[in-house]
Amino acid sequence: MSLQIINERTDMLKKILFIIFFFYIFALLQNSFFIHFNFFGSAPNLIFVFFFLLVFFEKDNFYQIIFLGFLAGLFLDFFSYNYIGPSIVLLIVIGLLAKKTQLLLKNMENKFPFVYFLPIFLVSSVAYQILAAMSFDLRIIVQATYNLFFAIIGFSIFKKITNVKKIQG
Repeated sequence: MSLQIINERTDMLKKILFIIFFFYIFALLQNSFFIHFNFFGSAPNLIFVFFFLLVFFEKDNFYQIIFLGFLAGLFLDFFSYNYIGPSIVLLIVIGLLAKKTQLLLKNMENKFPFVYFLPIFLVSSVAYQILAAMSFDLRIIVQATYNLFFAIIGFSIFKKITNVKKIQG
């Protein structure tokens, strides 16, 4: 094996551990700290926001989206009262559909990804909440708006990180 292949595998392992660590941190924050800052009974879903940001800013690797959906769904199911599995399936499907939609919009050569990030995120967030709860009420709209606030902050952070990587790379 060449040194380049070993470095690529080491970088991938670091990336996976980094993602697992942040999913865990966001799960703890979501279930211990932000639960005290709820509006109309809704707290932000930081795991979903982080998952969506990773899907949006990743390359067109659908296997990685499946892995991210599995990992995020596992954390969502572990830290909820539901059975293990529904969030995994929902996030994999939503992640794949969101990435496919993003690729279709990107082909139209829009230079402002934030313009299509917002509607894709909102539709994905509302779809996840409706399918996970199997109902629709005001809390879903409130939670989608609450999640959007954190997604906009995360978008600007991810945008800066990817711009720095492009400059250095």
